[in-house]
Amino acid sequence: MIKTIRLWLIFFLLIGGGYHLRAQENYEVRQIDFHGNKTLEEDFLLDQMAFKEVTYLEKLITKNQPFLFSQRLLDLDLERLKRIYQSEGFLNAGISLDPLKIDDKKQTVKISIQVEEGEPVLVDTVAILENEALQAINLDSLRKKVFREMELLSGKRFRDELIQQDLQVIENAFRNLGHAYVTVDYDLELDPDELKTGIYYTVNPGPASHFGETQIEGNKHVAEDFIRKQLMYEEGGLYNKSLLSETRQNLYFLQLFRIVSVLPQTDAATQKSPIPVKLFIEEAPRLSTRFGVGYGTEDKFRTFLDLNYRGFLGTARRIRLYLKHSALEPYYASLKWTQPQFMSKKSTIAINPFISRNSEPGYETRTYGLNVPVTYRFNDRLNSTATYYLENVEQRVEAGDVELPDREDDKFAYNKSGVLLSTVFDNSKPKFSPEEGVKVSLGFKLNGHLFGSDFNYTRLWGDVRHYQEIGDWVLALRFMAGSISSPDSSGFIPVEDRFYAGGSNSVRGWNRSELGPVRESGTPLGGKSIVEGNIELRYPLFWRFSGVVFLEGGNVWRESYTYRLNDLGYAAGGGLRVETPIGPIRLDLGVPVWNEKRSPQFFISVGQAF
Repeated sequence: MIKTIRLWLIFFLLIGGGYHLRAQENYEVRQIDFHGNKTLEEDFLLDQMAFKEVTYLEKLITKNQPFLFSQRLLDLDLERLKRIYQSEGFLNAGISLDPLKIDDKKQTVKISIQVEEGEPVLVDTVAILENEALQAINLDSLRKKVFREMELLSGKRFRDELIQQDLQVIENAFRNLGHAYVTVDYDLELDPDELKTGIYYTVNPGPASHFGETQIEGNKHVAEDFIRKQLMYEEGGLYNKSLLSETRQNLYFLQLFRIVSVLPQTDAATQKSPIPVKLFIEEAPRLSTRFGVGYGTEDKFRTFLDLNYRGFLGTARRIRLYLKHSALEPYYASLKWTQPQFMSKKSTIAINPFISRNSEPGYETRTYGLNVPVTYRFNDRLNSTATYYLENVEQRVEAGDVELPDREDDKFAYNKSGVLLSTVFDNSKPKFSPEEGVKVSLGFKLNGHLFGSDFNYTRLWGDVRHYQEIGDWVLALRFMAGSISSPDSSGFIPVEDRFYAGGSNSVRGWNRSELGPVRESGTPLGGKSIVEGNIELRYPLFWRFSGVVFLEGGNVWRESYTYRLNDLGYAAGGGLRVETPIGPIRLDLGVPVWNEKRSPQFFISVGQAF
């Protein structure tokens, strides 16, 4: 009898256990967690898997279909993850599965994966081997240049992806010396016990090649002769791959083309020379229009109209009409004529008359002006601009501005003339929500003096921003400082050129321009010195939603080159971001800290704060 009961118990356990294993098949994969992955980020590992997690909130809001559990697919994913770790240099990595968390009622599965990375394989030696074919090349000079660009050098973790990039670096270095048909191979000397490897590159440069005829296709309105003037290479010249890239950049810089393709017609089988080049372009529309509307807590309802005509008066000249309205800028109208390749292929000059009215918390002005900027583009990341400006400004007078000259009426008019010098270095990316890189902006404004103006002063400022990925998060840092000085006895600085702090893109515990000196009426007065610092952590939530937390501080002082750090105002807070094609929609709540008398501030805007 007892034996019979035991047999029945075993039978039911087997049936029940088998049913449980079968039931989890086709259950929804609700969550996938990794533990022990110190080097490779969870998002990266998830991207390598066939399985994807879809949370209940994502399923509800985005209507994304969840992935259904399959033991076979999971086994393949575990094997794939192990191969990924090995390709990333972790030769002895181990991947194991924790017990599945199964909810039979909801028919969901949660997967937890344990990672034992182990120690990575490190690069011990990197060498480009000499051979008879390289005798005519200054290999020492080439090595120095190449090693500055290579990723896998001594002491670095070996990665399959990076060695392919380094092969491309070596090949490009030889192609820039005329060797269009160069081939590069490598050998590894792996010591599995010491977890070290040497990388030895073998180069076959092939014959020196020259540029052949360039065939241009796709142009409709832009003359072929004008396009040929943009070529950085000459027919019969020594082949150089970098000159093809510079030609492509020159053509894009003209803003006349949507597509530019500059392809050498190489033939590895015959290694022919000279090498013909095929240049294909697709022209941008001659007339383009952009129109937009929006809303923000500071500028309220806003709208703009942007009209561009390319090829104005022939070649690459263009003209642009830009109209804008918001509560802060009731009207702005600008007509800008641009002449690319002014004096050189990398410089541009423009003539830009405009009229605007500004209605800021601290002032109201109406301005007629003319800007003549000359811009030089050093490369895709660095450019400098020198702008001559001439402005007639009419300011509405408000009592309490201690520096304002006495006036009998309620308007104060003055003329401004001077030069603005600015330089921008920007390698941050992506464009709307940077996740890595640096952006540095420097500016110097010289008003009056030799240029003639009602007031003489200099304005100097700098803004540095740094973005760094930390796991799934992005750390964004910003520091800004500036000062204005005047040799005039009155020391007067026009209100629109003073520094202001506080607002959606400044210290978010204060409303726009509220932080700093104020008039007797309580409106912002502005100042001659400013310091601001911002720290922001950005982290993904789900779908297109992300969150931020921030801490920032700053202040404005009336005197020039005055920075009293014990006077700084601080704010902390958080916000929500929703990604859109025009940038993130931003909602922020900033709370003044160490200042109990102030209320929190709420902002709605478009784009990251910095």
